Amino acid sequence: MSLIARHFAKAATRYDEIAQVQPRVAAALAARLGGAPRRILEIGCGTGGLSAHLARLFPQAELVLTDISAEMLAVCEARLGGRGRFLRMDGQAPDAGLGCFELIVSSLAMQWFEDLPASLERLAAMLARGGEMRFATLGAGTFAEWRAVLGEAGGLHDYPEARAFPWRAQIEAEMF
Repeated sequence: MSLIARHFAKAATRYDEIAQVQPRVAAALAARLGGAPRRILEIGCGTGGLSAHLARLFPQAELVLTDISAEMLAVCEARLGGRGRFLRMDGQAPDAGLGCFELIVSSLAMQWFEDLPASLERLAAMLARGGEMRFATLGAGTFAEWRAVLGEAGGLHDYPEARAFPWRAQIEAEMF
């Protein structure tokens, strides 16, 4: 199990109590979704913040909800009352055997990816004709004030750092 998976597994049962930004980002991403996708793949569903919006917005859609942490998936499944298919999967290496999706979404998970451009290519290969991929992620400078305060307090130890978004220009050039 990766360091990131271990950290999220450890935090799964109390994650929603401490997450402040995640619900707002999930709601903002959900507000930008439209259409009537029949199959939706969520990468990094966590405790189900975005998943709950997907279930409400697209009641007829098949939801395939994935996360690297089995513990997070369990919380998500309980939150959604079993509505969806819950799979432990690393979004960096998606299971192409899942088929094609009209919508692939992710909220605040892709900043943890080692090679985002390659991961996006693999995910894009799973899009149905005319499908869309929508994601929200952190970028360089995100939470600068928070990091400054942590630095003054001695830092946040044993916590995986979110990577800056060095691939932005490459992704925009190749995919848009």
